[in-house]
Amino acid sequence: IYQARQSVTERLQQVTSQLPEGTNPPEVSPLVSPLGTILQYAFTVNEQGQTSMMDLRRLVEVTLKNQILSVPGVSQITIYGGDERQEQVLVDPEKLRSLNVSLPEVTEAARGSNATAPGGFLIGGGQELLVRGIGQVQSVEDLQQSVVRVQDGQPILLSDVAEVKTGAALKRGDASFNGQPAVVLMIIKQPDVDTPTVSKAVEAVMASFQPTFPTDVQVTRTFRQSNFIDAAIRNVSGSLLQGVVIVSVIMLLFLMNWRTAAITLSAIPLSLLVGLMLMRAFGLGINTMTLGGLVVAIGSVVDDSIVDMENCYRGLQKNQAQANPKHPFQVVYETSVEVRLAVIFSTVIIVVVFAPIFSLTGVEGRIFAPMGIAYLLSIVASTLVAMTLSPALCAILLANQTLPQEGTAVSRFAERLYRPLLGLSMRAPQLILGLALAALVATAAIVPSLGRVFLPEFQEKSLVNSMVLFPGVSLDITNGAGNALANSLKDNPLYEWVQVRSGRAPGDADGAGVSMAHVDIELSDLAMQDREESVKQLREAFLELPGVAPNIGGFISHRMDEVLSGVRSAIAIKIFGPDLAELRQVGEQVRDLIEPIAGVVDLQLEPQLPIRQLQIQYDRSAAATYGLNMAQLSAVVETALNGQVVSQVPEDQQLVDIAIMLPESARSSLDSIRAIPILTPTGEKISLGTVAKVDYGMGANVVNREDVSRLIVVSTNVAGRDLGSVVGDIQAQIRDNVQLPSGYFIQYGGQFESEQRATSSLLVFSLLAAVVISVLMFFSVKSLPATVAIMINLPLALVGGIISIMLTGGVLSVASLIGFITLFGVAVRNGLLLVDNYNSKFAQGMPLKEVIVNGSLDRVNAILMTALTSALGMLPLAIASGAGNEILQPLAIVVLGGLFTSTALTLLVIPAIYAKFGKYLIPKQKSLGSIGIESDFTPAKTIAAS
Repeated sequence: IYQARQSVTERLQQVTSQLPEGTNPPEVSPLVSPLGTILQYAFTVNEQGQTSMMDLRRLVEVTLKNQILSVPGVSQITIYGGDERQEQVLVDPEKLRSLNVSLPEVTEAARGSNATAPGGFLIGGGQELLVRGIGQVQSVEDLQQSVVRVQDGQPILLSDVAEVKTGAALKRGDASFNGQPAVVLMIIKQPDVDTPTVSKAVEAVMASFQPTFPTDVQVTRTFRQSNFIDAAIRNVSGSLLQGVVIVSVIMLLFLMNWRTAAITLSAIPLSLLVGLMLMRAFGLGINTMTLGGLVVAIGSVVDDSIVDMENCYRGLQKNQAQANPKHPFQVVYETSVEVRLAVIFSTVIIVVVFAPIFSLTGVEGRIFAPMGIAYLLSIVASTLVAMTLSPALCAILLANQTLPQEGTAVSRFAERLYRPLLGLSMRAPQLILGLALAALVATAAIVPSLGRVFLPEFQEKSLVNSMVLFPGVSLDITNGAGNALANSLKDNPLYEWVQVRSGRAPGDADGAGVSMAHVDIELSDLAMQDREESVKQLREAFLELPGVAPNIGGFISHRMDEVLSGVRSAIAIKIFGPDLAELRQVGEQVRDLIEPIAGVVDLQLEPQLPIRQLQIQYDRSAAATYGLNMAQLSAVVETALNGQVVSQVPEDQQLVDIAIMLPESARSSLDSIRAIPILTPTGEKISLGTVAKVDYGMGANVVNREDVSRLIVVSTNVAGRDLGSVVGDIQAQIRDNVQLPSGYFIQYGGQFESEQRATSSLLVFSLLAAVVISVLMFFSVKSLPATVAIMINLPLALVGGIISIMLTGGVLSVASLIGFITLFGVAVRNGLLLVDNYNSKFAQGMPLKEVIVNGSLDRVNAILMTALTSALGMLPLAIASGAGNEILQPLAIVVLGGLFTSTALTLLVIPAIYAKFGKYLIPKQKSLGSIGIESDFTPAKTIAAS
């Protein structure tokens, strides 16, 4: 994005010279992401306090601003509210006429009154003196004594034609806190810096300066992004710890042996530690998503160690039962090598399966890429541990021990449950395959009924409402509406405080007019118990304000929406076309059509419409008669009505503007504006009304463009329904009822557009990953039919994932799709372990039926352990709530539900496939006769015998 900004800036510099004379050079904003706001403070004065709003703003600007800007990582500070100090020269039109003085003369006099110039050096007497000409204005009196011109031998001073005083600059923005006037300080960080670190540094500055504030000034921190981050990290860290405990318990239950448990469980801390070291090498820190990646990996990091240890354990058991046993170390080596290729292949497969995550772009890519990297690094680390430490621990802890021939109680129980099911799978493979196919078809039928969202809603306590009033209302009206709402909410126990930021602050990149306000609301802990209901009540309170269009969302969520579409709403319907009036008409039709749709809230039509204006139409012929041009007339009007800053006075490390303007009484009516005096080049005195028509008229308040085309936006949020179904209803209504004129078209933006983009990207790259995995499978099992048998696990893994989504709200999100990717990796790994074991048995010359029975029973405990650790390791995430778990919870739910069904189907469907199509699945290097394909295939007897 920073390269794009640089390119845009360079192009703008090329065209700046082509813009009309007097046009201000264009600016690229914002300098940083809208998500960069990390802290907000509200400064208020007690009811009995003596500090004025001008002094309060000056206190914030002079005392705090520069100190906070010096904190490493701080990019920008925006200040709302208070009165900005200004040295004002309020010119009296009547005195101008009586003294025959023009407004430009007054402007030049004020500008010339404040100047300092170097005088070079004075050298002599062996020394050098710096010469300074000090002519800066030190007080209002100095400004009053400035000479406008000399007339009849007498100087005309500024005080003769104007009132010179200290006043408040014209406001385009204001602020309040709980209904009281306030100064709001917003701190914005630089890109790619650590939010908690910068926040703590800024808070340290605030803490050091707060004791120096007047006693009647109160400071309230109204937003801290790190609170959400800290809560998220705390919640996910808790889930990580709980996952470790659950995985450890599962391992102990299956193994019932401290030696085997130590071998497998040692993989958890070592894999996570190595993973963290690799993350640091890749420049990744600890945040919610990297921790989430570790939680997702927690059940899988023991998988390779389980497979290695279980194979070593089984090999040592058989070796001890032999008449002439091998050396235990030799057995450990051979059994480790036996599964080495399968372990490596399974890890490569997981890496390939996760690759589609890195195809995500935009916000979704920034969110999920760190999680994917953390997950993969942990898995790779676990493979290294399984290939190095696990065999060594097996040699130390198991090789010289007498191992019981029977398994643990849990493993024996699992085998007893599995034997009759395996027998059924082998006796009636058509039944098992038919049931699996039916489950898959039923799942496919469920998918279209699932709702769709981009990301789950963040559980933020900090809310913001972008409140829009009718264009053309004054800042006072906007303030009044915001304060009315604040007064109605401030005593409600659901809300801790209400802060209003009206209009636009100086230097703010948000181009809001005075008819827009941002109402910041902090939910209480009571409100967070049912956040959805609390937000609903808040929305109802806003709707009680006449003429106000609310748009409520979390502080971070609002800014994320703005990054996605440029609109702070979940859905943006962008209507493009050449004519503003036609655009408005189509926009109103679209708004009216979608308003009755269930789930549509905070519906707004962008206020692009003709508003009442004061229009000054210059008469070129009359102006030419008096020797005046348009630039001269425009300069007089700008200075008289808007004020012109002609110079600045340094005061307490701050520059105070010197501004020239007419007093309020001389610019409050049409007649007074028409009477603005103008002195012609010939010295003749005329009024503005002589050379211009001054009257009220109608004109556009704003014209917006995107990709060069004019557009108007209809925006809405969604409540009570999923995003996908609401967008579907909106599109249907527009498609069936809106006839667009030629040259007009509609685009849909916001979360819906991002969800579609992410879904499409994941599906395309997942298909490519499936092709790569199939190739890897083929090289591993050396059989195309066996590869197909393993890959059947992928669609079968969908069954449990889709059912779990349906049971937990029925909404599919990008996070859910990431969950399916995780699920596919584990499912393919388990299938590979089972088929690879079959191939090992085939290589030993076993008959097909013994291969299925012994190969399945050999791997059932390993597969159950890997599946249960992977699934239940994410149970804390699946049942957790609160900040940080919103994105990870759907992922965990998919994996948890999917692994239960995929594991069951793996242990039943693959044996059924081999029982039905075994002669096609045998590796090519072995003939059918050498493997013992027999006509009297009796799986029940074989299972009983084994």
